[in-house]
Amino acid sequence: MYQDFFGINEAPFSIVPSARFLYLSERHREALTHMLSGLTDGGGFGLLTGEVGTGKTTVLRAMISRLPQQAQVAVILNPALSSYDLLATICDELGLSYRDNATFKQLTDIIYQHLIANHAAGRQTLLLVDEAQHLMPDVLEQLRLLTNLETDSRKLLKVVLIGQPELQQLLQQERLRQLAQRITSRYHLLPLTETEVSEYIHYRLNAVDCLYPVFNVSVVSYIAKQTQGVPRLINLVCDKSMQLACQGGVHSVTKAMAIQACEDILSWQVPSAAVSRSTSSWLPWTIAATLCGVIATVAWQYWPQKNEHILPLSSQPLAQLTVSKTASLAATTNVETRLVKVINDSRNQRNAMQSLYQLWGFDAALNQATCATSSRIALTCFSGTTTLAHLGLINRPVIAILKDDQQQPFYAVVYAITNDRIELLLDKQRISVSPAWFEARWDGQFSVLWRPPLGNKMTIRFGQSGPRVVWLNQQLNTFLGDNGPQVGYFDQTVLDKLRRFQRAQDIVADGIAGPMTLMILDSALNLPGPTLQPEQA
Repeated sequence: MYQDFFGINEAPFSIVPSARFLYLSERHREALTHMLSGLTDGGGFGLLTGEVGTGKTTVLRAMISRLPQQAQVAVILNPALSSYDLLATICDELGLSYRDNATFKQLTDIIYQHLIANHAAGRQTLLLVDEAQHLMPDVLEQLRLLTNLETDSRKLLKVVLIGQPELQQLLQQERLRQLAQRITSRYHLLPLTETEVSEYIHYRLNAVDCLYPVFNVSVVSYIAKQTQGVPRLINLVCDKSMQLACQGGVHSVTKAMAIQACEDILSWQVPSAAVSRSTSSWLPWTIAATLCGVIATVAWQYWPQKNEHILPLSSQPLAQLTVSKTASLAATTNVETRLVKVINDSRNQRNAMQSLYQLWGFDAALNQATCATSSRIALTCFSGTTTLAHLGLINRPVIAILKDDQQQPFYAVVYAITNDRIELLLDKQRISVSPAWFEARWDGQFSVLWRPPLGNKMTIRFGQSGPRVVWLNQQLNTFLGDNGPQVGYFDQTVLDKLRRFQRAQDIVADGIAGPMTLMILDSALNLPGPTLQPEQA
């Protein structure tokens, strides 16, 4: 290794968490303060989310070290447990004895009695669950039941869930609505800014008493941009850069070394842009058109007189044949067989997500085709439920969760919508269906990639101020034809304009610029990106 070369006795960029290298950026400190304050109120749950490698576990460790001595803390680091295993693990963490064959009720009673004893002794009991996105819904419901024990003013058990952004999606399920209502403190941890990346790198070098100027300003700036401010990726890239510097016999990392380190480390960590950003508004459709020129094409048509008839297409993309109801049984059977195969090959959501990335002009490896990866390319992944009419308003390709005749799910990318047909990508094959066929198999669940204003996906509300409010006001002025002045504060005037826009788009006029409103505004202004009506892009 390079320690001797740089005169240090420990690698400064190890990805193993260590109190010696604990660096709390302004964002980490804010998250820590927010979560600690949430533990002192009467609520039952706290929620800390963030992308992979942004430092959630760092905040967790810092939070534990700052808890009062009279607090008893149980930490679960591997939450892939059954409800029974969860109760047993909590007992283990709290030092509670139980028989090997203890029943579900006995474990629950043991925990309840301990919570009551702690409260009587003036001790607070906390349960911290890391990687909580892996919890099953029934386990989350069991956690909620554990927080039912309370006094007139406070819960006897406080639970903090720490996990990746999909944890928020998990908590949006209807059956978990009671738990979601009990979350009294939430914080989403964002990556480091470029300034914080510089502080982070030099903080770690100073922690091992490195006397050499290893990373200059331009190299730090490059690393910050390539890693998108994710601490774990920064560690990996900086460690590799120092190895390259050692091999080259220099004590300062050159730009060429940083570039090589990023290529070595990040090539499999994040999707790589297939094109430059300047062309991203039109090239996705060129890619899609090329893709559709070589893939097999299948289609079917819905007939009201019967359940449905599947209609074959010609080899020309989207060139639907006019087929009578007396089409040969052999041809129909052949297409039905192909359809069953296409649906069976569309059970993996990541395949659909990979196609969605390609429509945005990015090639993502299958193991990186997830919602979590989208932030690396300045996109945001949103999942929710909506209607077919609102999909047209969003006007971006989406992944729709459909169900076959056996009610088994499969994943389709909605590629285009017209009055009489919906074009889908199923296992990268392009097919055309009727709206009736689509809606009969879709309950409204969808996921979409979109580009939030100024890279921030948080809602914009009354009373806020800053660049995002300026952006919102400008876009509303453009859409409404309003020549009002530029403002940076979300006042009554902005609120009225936002509600006018929401009513015009037939969405809830709540005066809050949430994801749905921002996505529809993005579409209404024809901002760059793939659309469901490419002829209007």
